[in-house]
Amino acid sequence: MTVSMTKRILLSLSICTGVLLCSSASGGCHRECLQGLIDLYLGALAKHDASTLPVAPSVKFTENGMALKLGDGFWKTAGAATYRLYALDPESGGAALEAVVNDTTEPAHFLLRLKVEKRKVTEIETVVVHKGTAGFYAPERLTQTPPLYLKTVPPEERNTREQLVAAADAYFNAIETEGTPEFKPAPFAPGMNRFENGVQTTNASVNGRPPRTAEQQFEAALFKGIMATNRRCPVVDVERGIVLGIVLFHGGTARPTADKVGFIAEMFKITGGKIREIQAVIQNRTADIGTGWN
Repeated sequence: MTVSMTKRILLSLSICTGVLLCSSASGGCHRECLQGLIDLYLGALAKHDASTLPVAPSVKFTENGMALKLGDGFWKTAGAATYRLYALDPESGGAALEAVVNDTTEPAHFLLRLKVEKRKVTEIETVVVHKGTAGFYAPERLTQTPPLYLKTVPPEERNTREQLVAAADAYFNAIETEGTPEFKPAPFAPGMNRFENGVQTTNASVNGRPPRTAEQQFEAALFKGIMATNRRCPVVDVERGIVLGIVLFHGGTARPTADKVGFIAEMFKITGGKIREIQAVIQNRTADIGTGWN
C-alpha cells in the first residue's frame, strides 16, 4: 500500500469513527421523536412549505452537496413519499431516511439526514437522484421496507457503535484495496445482497455479467481503482443494526475521468459483525461539487 493510500484510509477512519465520540446530543429526542421529525419533514416537503419544521436559526441545508435556502430545490416540486427506510440514532441526535418521493411525472430516489439538538433540527442533508443521473436506477422497485431493516436486534446480540462502524468502514477499505496485495475481504454474511437505487447488483445478472455474490465481485476486483473519500458514518442505529455511510467514489471503470465521482449514501444492515444487506442511494456527478459537509 502506498503512503498516500495509507494516509487516506487513516483519515477516513478518523472521520467515520469520530461520530462515536459524541455524547447524546438530541436533547431527549428518542426514536419516536426522531422518526416523527422525519415524517414531519416529508409532509412539509409534499406541501412545499418548510415553515412548519422546528429548525434552529443556524440550520444548514444541502441538496446534492450544494448549500441552499431551506424551501428551495426539491422543495418546489416534490410530492408524497411512497417508500421509507429509517435509521434512528438518539445517542447522537441523528436520523436518516431512504425514500422514493414522487416528483412531477416520475419518482425520485431520495436520501434525507437530520441532525437534532434540543429538539431543533440543526442539519439537513439531502440527496435527490433522478433518472439519467445514475448508472442503475429503478426506484419503482422499492415498494416496501426490506424486512431485515425492520428487525430489532435483541439487546444481548447488539454490536457496539464502534463495531457497527468498523464493519461498514471495512467495506469501503475492501473497495479501495481490492486487486492489490493489501486487500482484506469485507465482513459479508452469507447471501448478502446490495441494491443500488432499487436495482439488485449482487446474486443477479448485472450489465450482461453472470450472477456473482458480493465476495465473488470483490475477488474479481470488479471495483478496482476506486478511492472512497470524504467518508462519514453520521447515523448509527444500534437498536436495529443500521449504519448510514456517506462517501465519494473516485476512479474505477465506472468513473474513468478525474472529474466524475459517485455520491454514495449506503444503509448497511449489520448483525453479528457481518453485513447482511446494503441499500444504496447513488448519484453520478462532477467532483468539484463535493458533499457540502467535509
